[in-house]
Amino acid sequence: MNMLNKIFEQIAVLDTGEKWTVSAQDLLISRADFHSIFVYLLREAEKGLFSIDQQTPKNPWFEQTTLTITKN
Repeated sequence: MNMLNKIFEQIAVLDTGEKWTVSAQDLLISRADFHSIFVYLLREAEKGLFSIDQQTPKNPWFEQTTLTITKN
């Protein structure tokens, strides 16, 4: 949960319209953990505080390890 708190703290300091790109490498977590956080953030984005830009990986057999969050 500490990782989620850090992510939400970073989102809170963003200005409206500002974007933040985060990756599994930035957070020093595994792809599986990143995927779990990604799914959670997708659900939280439905509340409207921020949106997530999903970029389709060039090779579909690789999991996505980067996401861009835009503060609404």
